[in-house]
Amino acid sequence: MRSASLLRPTGFTLVELAVVLGLVGIIAALAAPLSTGWSDRQRLKDSARTVANALSYARGEAIRTGNIHAVFFGTDAGGNALASDIVVLDDGLPGSAGQNCDIDAGETVVELSLEKGVAPGVTQATAKVPTDPGAGALGFSTFEDAGGNAASWVLFRPEGMPLAFSSDCSTGAVGSGGGAIYLSNGERDVAVVVTPLGSTRVHGHGHGAGSWSQ
Repeated sequence: MRSASLLRPTGFTLVELAVVLGLVGIIAALAAPLSTGWSDRQRLKDSARTVANALSYARGEAIRTGNIHAVFFGTDAGGNALASDIVVLDDGLPGSAGQNCDIDAGETVVELSLEKGVAPGVTQATAKVPTDPGAGALGFSTFEDAGGNAASWVLFRPEGMPLAFSSDCSTGAVGSGGGAIYLSNGERDVAVVVTPLGSTRVHGHGHGAGSWSQ
């Protein structure tokens, strides 16, 4: 005679299945905010890396080619909105006919975009990064043009030096190209700082941290 345990049907009962599904739903609900928060932070980091890479690329190409390379964030030097968040322009040899600090047809450009959910400016920080050499106020950009007006662009000369410049392509003095670009995802801020010599560094300002990372 067979044991009663061997005659029991295999698999889940409806009650057992309902319990399992309920537990899966609870775990998913608890994990969702953590996953969303991680994704938001990652998109902010990726956007900061995109900005830093654009600046480093422009500087490197200026040194390699001997051409002026300009980086524009949001608008060109004339205040016209760009189709992309970031544009890197190969503006040609210094003083050449086409070297006018403007994005002309036929010139080589690289267009980049920020990640979804990342916006220009800050939402947590109340002061600039201590190492930010820009004279502009805390906001999206602390770069200035050659006349000391707010700007969201900078150019790199063939020796790799960043310089401020205005819409008429006049440039500032040595050391005028330092500044920073600030980005936020609503809970955290990042700053991409360019030194007066052209090196780039990223700083973070975490939610509730109260200060910038070094």
